[in-house]
Amino acid sequence: MTTFNIKLTSLLAGCLTTGILISGTTIADSRDTTTGYTSDSRGNIVRSGAGDCVHSGSFNKNNATIVGCDDYQLDTSVTIIKGEGLDAITMISFPQAELFAFDSDKMTADGKAYIDGYRDELGNDLAEAYSVTVIGYTDSTGDADYNMSLSKRRADAVGEYLATIGVPADKIRTLGRGENDPIASNDTKESRAQNRRVEAIVVGQPRALDAMIFPSVALFERRSAAITGQGEKLLQQNMQDAREQLKRSAYIEVVGHTDDVGDDSYNLDLSQQRAEAVGQYLVNVGVDPSKIIMFGAGESSPIASNATDEGRAENRRVEVLVLGRTR
Repeated sequence: MTTFNIKLTSLLAGCLTTGILISGTTIADSRDTTTGYTSDSRGNIVRSGAGDCVHSGSFNKNNATIVGCDDYQLDTSVTIIKGEGLDAITMISFPQAELFAFDSDKMTADGKAYIDGYRDELGNDLAEAYSVTVIGYTDSTGDADYNMSLSKRRADAVGEYLATIGVPADKIRTLGRGENDPIASNDTKESRAQNRRVEAIVVGQPRALDAMIFPSVALFERRSAAITGQGEKLLQQNMQDAREQLKRSAYIEVVGHTDDVGDDSYNLDLSQQRAEAVGQYLVNVGVDPSKIIMFGAGESSPIASNATDEGRAENRRVEVLVLGRTR
C-alpha cells in the first residue's frame, strides 16, 4: 500500500484573540410564558394585525425586554475565542487516483481498502473525534462547475464509506472545493495528480477551532430564524474584524444550538434554520460558500446548565467555528 500521508496541523496564529467585542447583558427568554405579553400554546408572542406584540393584563414598561417588541434594543456580548489547534487536529490526504476510477465518484474496492488502512492507523481517533470534515478537490482541467460538483460527490462518497467503518455519521461533514486551493502547479501531469485529492480533517475537540459565539437573542426574535436588523449590525461589526481570517480559512462551521425547553424535533429544526441564516449572511458578505458547513445541533451540546434562565440563555447560541489553513 502507498505510504500514509498523515500530518498534524495547527491554526493560524493570532487570527482571532480571546475577548468581548460588544459588552453588556444577555437577556434570557422565559422558560414558559413571557410575563407582560400574550403567548400562544407554543410560547410564541401573539402579534396584532399591525405587527405589535400583544400585551397581557400584567404588562408594564419593566416587562418590555423582548427583542422585537415595544422597540426594545438589546445590549449583549459576542465571545471571540482563539482555537488551541496543535495536535488536536489531524489532516489525512487521499490521492483520488487511489480511491476512484477516472471521472467517477464511485469508490473502488482498492480505494476502500486504502481508507481501511487509515482506520487501523488512527484507531479510535476517528470514532471519538468532534468532527471529521471531508473535502474534495480537483485540478484545473475542464469546466469549473463540473469540477466543483465532482469534488463534492467524491467527498460525499468518502464520507459515506467512513460511516460504514465506524465514524459516527453525525460527525461527518463534506465539502467540494473543485479546483480551489491547489497544492501544486496545474502545469504538469504529475502536479495535477497531486491536486486531485480528498482530504479528511479530523478535529479532536471543538476548542481546537477559532470560535465566534453569538447569543441567539442577539440575532433573532423569540422562536424565529430571521436575523433582525440589530442582529445584522452585530454580525457586520464582527465580520469586518474577522474578514481576512474567514477568507484564509480551510473551512467554516456554522452551528445552531438551543436550550432543552420544548420539543426536541422543533429545537433541532430551529437550530438548523438559525445556522443557515447566519451561514447565508456570510455568503452574502463575500465568504466562499464552498467553505461553509451549516447544521443544527438542537439541544445536544449545552455549555451551561438548563436549570436556570441564565444557563439556558448561554445554550441558545450560534457558533461560527473556523479552521485556518492546514498547510
